[in-house]
Amino acid sequence: MPFGQVVIGPPGSGKTTYVWGLHQFFTALERPILLVNLDPAAPSPPYPHSVSIADLISLDDAMSAHGLGPNGAMLYCLEYLEANLDWLDHELDRALTALEQAGPAGGGAASDDDELDPVSGGRKERRRWRRDEMYVVFDTPGQVELSTNHDSLKHVLEHLRKRAGFRLAAVHLMDASHILDAPKYVAVLLLALRTMLQLELPHVNVLSKVDLLGQAGDLPFNLDYYTEVQDLSYLLPFLERDQRTQRFGELNRVICDLVEEFGLVGFETLAVEDKDSMLRLVQVIDQALGYVPPALSSASPSSSSDPHTHSHPQPPSSTSSHTSHHAHAPHPSFAQSQPLSTALHAGTVQEKWVDHAREYEVHERGMWEKEGEWAAERATEESRRRAVERARREAGGEAAGGGEGAEGR
Repeated sequence: MPFGQVVIGPPGSGKTTYVWGLHQFFTALERPILLVNLDPAAPSPPYPHSVSIADLISLDDAMSAHGLGPNGAMLYCLEYLEANLDWLDHELDRALTALEQAGPAGGGAASDDDELDPVSGGRKERRRWRRDEMYVVFDTPGQVELSTNHDSLKHVLEHLRKRAGFRLAAVHLMDASHILDAPKYVAVLLLALRTMLQLELPHVNVLSKVDLLGQAGDLPFNLDYYTEVQDLSYLLPFLERDQRTQRFGELNRVICDLVEEFGLVGFETLAVEDKDSMLRLVQVIDQALGYVPPALSSASPSSSSDPHTHSHPQPPSSTSSHTSHHAHAPHPSFAQSQPLSTALHAGTVQEKWVDHAREYEVHERGMWEKEGEWAAERATEESRRRAVERARREAGGEAAGGGEGAEGR
């Protein structure tokens, strides 16, 4: 039973950047991941994908063969995929089998030093991924009608869940700058609600590019007002002030009441280049899926209990000492998942990227320098250990050879 995400969102919301960043993040965590490109308009995405709809049909093929425009051709491509689900099943099975055989770290040819256990000094037992540990990310087109009105994508996902045994969650990305404009924010809420009702999947709405929010303008309310979708009646004066929506006062009120009555929409935040932000989102999605990362069973418990490690950056005003810092990893997040409560929340996000962006930038630059020093020390110690092990093996081989020579004499 593989697990996976279905990444959806309008054009410009950062889907491709997120998928590529997720691959890098999972690779650093040594978690098994496959990327699937379901966007026929992007036959060669920048991330390393294992399956692409372009091998079945492309947008240009549909446009030239049937005289369709871009939007009509996109709908046709998804309908064509729905009619050829056996092809998708075969390609996914091929990719999953290849990942099973490769195992952790890509399964490439490893040197003798790479196969040594750093604790016992003996050989590592090379394991293989199981299907129920694998994580598949489906990157979808940006046309919102595919996830709000058109049924082909919904039928494809139903097939993956019911016939292929996938456990999927929808990750809906939206540009965080939309919350600065009340009409756009209400439109985002309606889009999220309609998509949730259409796809019928565990659903995580995400305000992406939150690290750019401080450059986009002033927030009328605190960030948690928008992420938690609190009392929307506070937006009505802003809607009435806007010339585009002031004539529709009663309609605005009904729409806000509709979103509140469903009570389904809420948002996480994401800054792809920030590992704490990525960690928070990955944990939320893992909880929605019921997915337990394989790294949790092999993570060292010492890293979380060491008083000299830093599970989360302190505020810029902190003057705490960092003695003995280089003995352990300054950020155990890459080695071991942290409790969700210790990760970023809306208040910290606002401080970090809106209210005190400059202070946090200076603080984190210092943290990165410490991480670099720790990584360099660890690499030096690892090289020294491998050299000792290599010399010990060579000495053992020479001794065995000398003994054989003595017996021959």
